[in-house]
Amino acid sequence: MLEHLTHLYNLKNRFRLAVLWGVRYKFGAKFSNFKELHPIGRYVDCSGFMRWLVYHGSDGKLSLVDGSVNQHSQIQQLGFPVREYSEALANRTGAIYICFFRPGVRLAGHVWLLSDGMTMESHYGKGINTRSGRILALMGRRVYCYRIS
Repeated sequence: MLEHLTHLYNLKNRFRLAVLWGVRYKFGAKFSNFKELHPIGRYVDCSGFMRWLVYHGSDGKLSLVDGSVNQHSQIQQLGFPVREYSEALANRTGAIYICFFRPGVRLAGHVWLLSDGMTMESHYGKGINTRSGRILALMGRRVYCYRIS
């Protein structure tokens, strides 16, 4: 794995903290101060949350750009190994994957993390939350998945 993501053990702890805030999902919403551990905002979309979570989960060593399409390009350019979603979904070793839906006709893109079969994400209807990764596999969209730890 890339050296700058060796500290991702903090990521799951940061996620657990964020779930407690009760931040809701809103398309296009971002934390204005994503570099702060306690960001300001009642709403955040998937890419805004990923930006905050990966930044703090890597102790500031990886700063994602904004937008899920841009984040996907950035992860590809950094050379993270691509994996099949089924492989990531079945992995129960604590490995962390970043996964993407590309935007489609009248469909927004989406970004989430997957570890031990469960997501870490901000999604429509809930906000910051976790759910079975199998839900996303059933949506019939191509998933792009990269192992980041």
